[in-house]
Amino acid sequence: MQHHFRADQVGSLTRPAELKQARSAFRTGQIQRSALREVEDRAILDALAHQVQVGMPVLSDGEFRRDAWQTDISDAVEGFVEQYPVVKRTLPDGQVVELEMHTKAVKDRLTQIRRITQGFLPFLQQHAERSFKVTMPSLAMVSRGGFKIGLSDRVYPTRHSLMADLLPIYQAEMRALASDSVPYVQMDEGFIAYVRPDWREELRAQGLDPEQELAADIAAENACWDLLPADTVVRAVHMCRGSRTTERGSGDYEWLAERLFDQLRVDRFLLEYDSDRVGGFEPLKFLPKGKTVVLGLITSKDPRLETEDDLLRRIDEANKYAPVEQLAISPQCGFGGSADNAFMTPDEQWRKLELVVRIADRAWGAVAVQS
Repeated sequence: MQHHFRADQVGSLTRPAELKQARSAFRTGQIQRSALREVEDRAILDALAHQVQVGMPVLSDGEFRRDAWQTDISDAVEGFVEQYPVVKRTLPDGQVVELEMHTKAVKDRLTQIRRITQGFLPFLQQHAERSFKVTMPSLAMVSRGGFKIGLSDRVYPTRHSLMADLLPIYQAEMRALASDSVPYVQMDEGFIAYVRPDWREELRAQGLDPEQELAADIAAENACWDLLPADTVVRAVHMCRGSRTTERGSGDYEWLAERLFDQLRVDRFLLEYDSDRVGGFEPLKFLPKGKTVVLGLITSKDPRLETEDDLLRRIDEANKYAPVEQLAISPQCGFGGSADNAFMTPDEQWRKLELVVRIADRAWGAVAVQS
């Protein structure tokens, strides 16, 4: 199994206008699901063809079947609230916007009604011409985002009791993915909150120990990862720092990397590195042998292309802390984390992915494409 894709991508792609219009029409009852499915099929086939054309060695369906990157879990499992929450966010320029969030709170005991990946995997398996990735919201992320004091604690006393009910659902999915011979599995955003010193202080103020909370999250996710055969499946986590606005949050990777890199039993860590706000490459010194950090150097939040020389220079900087053979490159996040935002057109997105492949070719030699 080739674990060392030098060019990678996070998963979501910018949604074409036809797909956005169809999803909106479906939500308002103007078209049936079958009509939406036809539009999704066309969009996915086109996206797969474009990825092959630009030379991406690992393909994605763009997450076009979902309202957003994390919504497959609440679609597959009953017990979440019905509506997506709407929140206000203040942008760096001071503008206040309302955003429909897509992490639903848990209100009842969880009951699984279908597989997590059932809505998109069969079509992707049928039409992907080379290795492809399956992306899911992280178990730790769903337990944290889904646990709401005053609501969830009526049925689950703690976040950990909620995670304990989620765990067999995720484990069943991992066993099924292994049986399906899926080549690449990625879970998103499970640990990123731990980079924030203020969030770790909030935990302490609640009487919780960040070290113990992290250890519990790692143990739960390892209980999932261990069900995938390491010799045939690439196992990866993406540390998302927000795909809805241009904000990146605060905190570097140092505290988390020292604990996570060694303890989490995955092959690849996709880290966002397109902004100075996330800190430098020093945390890569904690990367153990046999694991890869995918440097998210190319931003999905600005259509302007980065210069090749600057990207190669940054790879050289990262190489001071981790061997170059344990590095790869990707966009820092997905291109279409939600249906209601896009920072660039599909054509601009393809140019970004072309750049990923070119830089991988220059930095590591020809990008291996595994059929």
